[in-house]
Amino acid sequence: MTAYSNLPLEPNDFVGRESDLEELAHLMTATRMITLCGAGGIGKTRLALRLARQVAGRFPDGVWLVELADLSDPGQLAERIAAPLEVTAESSGEFMEALLAALGEARLLLVVDNCEHVIEECALLCSRVTATCPNVVLLATSREPLRVPGESIWRVPPLALGPAEALADGAGGTPSESVRLFLDRAGASRPDLTWTQADVARIAELCAELEGIPLAIELAAAMTRYLSVAQIRERLSDRFRLLTSGDRTAPARQRTLLATVEWSYRTLSEPERLLLRRLAVFTGGWTLEMAELVCAGEGVRREEVLRTLAMLVDKSLVVMDGEVAGEIRYRMLETIREYAGLRLADGGEADELRRRHLGCVRELARRCGELIGKRTRDTWPAVRRQLAVLDAVRPNIRTALVWAVETGDVESGLRVLLDLRWALIGSGRFDDVAPLLDRMLDEAKGVPEGLAGEAMALRAELHFFSGDLVSARHWTAAALRHSRAGGSRTGEVLALVQAAVVDPGNPDAGEDPLGAALALARADGDVYLECYALYARGMLAQRAGRLRDAARCYAEVLERQGDARAWAMAMAVIGLAEVAHARGDLAGALAHYEQAQELLAELDYRGERIRCLTGLARVAISLGDHATARRRLSESLRLSRGRGRHARAAELIRVFAELAGREGDLPRAVRLLAAATAIQQRTGHPAGPGEGGRLEELLAPARAELGEAMVNKLWSEGLGLPAGHSIDYALSGTLTGARGGTGGGTCGGTGGGAVVREEARPPGSGLTARELEIAELIARGLTNRGIADELVISPATAARHVANILAKLGFSSRTQVATWMLERRRR
Repeated sequence: MTAYSNLPLEPNDFVGRESDLEELAHLMTATRMITLCGAGGIGKTRLALRLARQVAGRFPDGVWLVELADLSDPGQLAERIAAPLEVTAESSGEFMEALLAALGEARLLLVVDNCEHVIEECALLCSRVTATCPNVVLLATSREPLRVPGESIWRVPPLALGPAEALADGAGGTPSESVRLFLDRAGASRPDLTWTQADVARIAELCAELEGIPLAIELAAAMTRYLSVAQIRERLSDRFRLLTSGDRTAPARQRTLLATVEWSYRTLSEPERLLLRRLAVFTGGWTLEMAELVCAGEGVRREEVLRTLAMLVDKSLVVMDGEVAGEIRYRMLETIREYAGLRLADGGEADELRRRHLGCVRELARRCGELIGKRTRDTWPAVRRQLAVLDAVRPNIRTALVWAVETGDVESGLRVLLDLRWALIGSGRFDDVAPLLDRMLDEAKGVPEGLAGEAMALRAELHFFSGDLVSARHWTAAALRHSRAGGSRTGEVLALVQAAVVDPGNPDAGEDPLGAALALARADGDVYLECYALYARGMLAQRAGRLRDAARCYAEVLERQGDARAWAMAMAVIGLAEVAHARGDLAGALAHYEQAQELLAELDYRGERIRCLTGLARVAISLGDHATARRRLSESLRLSRGRGRHARAAELIRVFAELAGREGDLPRAVRLLAAATAIQQRTGHPAGPGEGGRLEELLAPARAELGEAMVNKLWSEGLGLPAGHSIDYALSGTLTGARGGTGGGTCGGTGGGAVVREEARPPGSGLTARELEIAELIARGLTNRGIADELVISPATAARHVANILAKLGFSSRTQVATWMLERRRR
């Protein structure tokens, strides 16, 4: 199966439906949207997952599951679907467009599970996906069709039922799908059971009474630990009659399923019922420790939780959902969870359990923040385990934060987010909690001012990493004021670091905000904050071309971290790798990148992994190892594509352009440079420092060999490439879908390939001969006066030329110009 998938492991054997799977797999070659419809418990989700697994090899960009069962706000549908794809947006209202843009040319299967309670919103979204994303295939499950154009509706039938008589008289009948499922699940529950022919016949009768509904059969099979098949049938029949006498308007299968659940619930002991009700407070899943923290209390002592939970697993009311960091993750089927939630509400415990649930999430977050702060090699395995567990139960974090907002417990919600600060920033996955943080800040009047200041600093950071510099500046200024007023050194340090990065002219931050931040962090003995400020100082020095200062800052981060193996170490090592490469020390850069890869292997921090792979590719290009460079870039680009990481994709396409230029494919190099520029312009990401210099370096050979007119033509073609085609072109060198040929040929027409534009010119037409001459003198260390004397021009003219050079190359210092010229000579 493809490596790009979030499909869960199957908890037990998949029984039956062989013909359904064969037909559905064939149908998927002829249609781009299939909806599996049927009653609750009919097996829609299990069939969808098995089908997705079976056809996964057809989808190079992966198979992605989106579970909607716990989605209570239809307005967050696009955001929920965007989450596993790691598509980001600056506000919740922009997720639909961001999602469509990310999926544009992706070739993937999207499995959308449990659409029925947000049916209208799902229909709209699926309709837009099928209309605008030609290579995306949708597989939905719902109790009713979505009724969108192009939808193929597949009614999921009950499991096949066989004649009990043939089994009873030994005539050689083959057990039906329903009987096979019952036998499989009963055998897992009671491995010591043996079945006579008469038993199998009675099982067939029981399955017929259950109408072949998989969930009902599994629940009944679990009861074979305690009851005979005859006893199960007797009690089940009573329960059916009781339910039938109630709501006659409900569908028959739904009444039967509810009867099964009700009957199963009534057969539980009181502690089992109590625990089942309380477990309904969890969203998505939980661990044993979480169950003990939240559900223990009157009626179920803490030491009894494990045994009682095991009984619920045995009875198929709770599912073991895989292992995370050495701990089993549990969940409930949604039908069971919904029923347990109703019983919880009836018992009057719901508010108390949600309060405990918030307390549990707060405790897990506190431990995580505390462990990260200790930053030793001994604690690093514990940090990894804690981060993995938090990620596995992530829906609970959001549920707890929503409860904190709804009940006015803003302080608890803010403390959860602040304890998770480094995990949120490091992983880059914070779009789902950012709106909640906004709501908390709106209602933060009653919380301590210092705490509010820290939360505002966090909001500034999240805005910065999302690319919203205006909002980042606003919250940085607010964080600085509130942190100082509330006496929060932590908030003040974080705000000063942000001020240095996004708002260096802020008078409240002083002339040297990073110096002030370092002094405060060192006074408090907070090594993590000290390293944060040091890394920021190194990053800013690197961007300004002060490589020695940058390397010194990164080295100091590593020294202060010791042997902690933390995320901060990986960031500093990547910085050292980039500095080494800028200095021409390829061996040093390679060693640093490989060390960073080793550190990041323990964490799912995809952004830094992409930085490492891109850096390794650049080193390989410099060494002339084009095959390795292509392999690294391809891996990096595949990590980026379809995940909303447009800035990363643009940068990677630009490096692909550099590779193409080194390989002599100058037309492809120019088109890719233009395509990368177009992605940056469309997404609003500003050009990085020195980007003009890099662009000039890459375009100069094309101008010299192809001529300015041809470069302008190729540039126009590259600007017209859709983002998905740009990525395909970078990977394969083929302009897929473009009229007028493939490969490195002309990119004309609009047949799904490039969009025809008026001829455009690359930004900045390059340095003039005089400017190149002056750049050489800058590299020799001459001042403006020295340049004027050397060329017999006025100092004012020399200064004007230097300013033009800096502007064209995107540099801010003469040192950067000198470094660029040295690199240019090496090439």
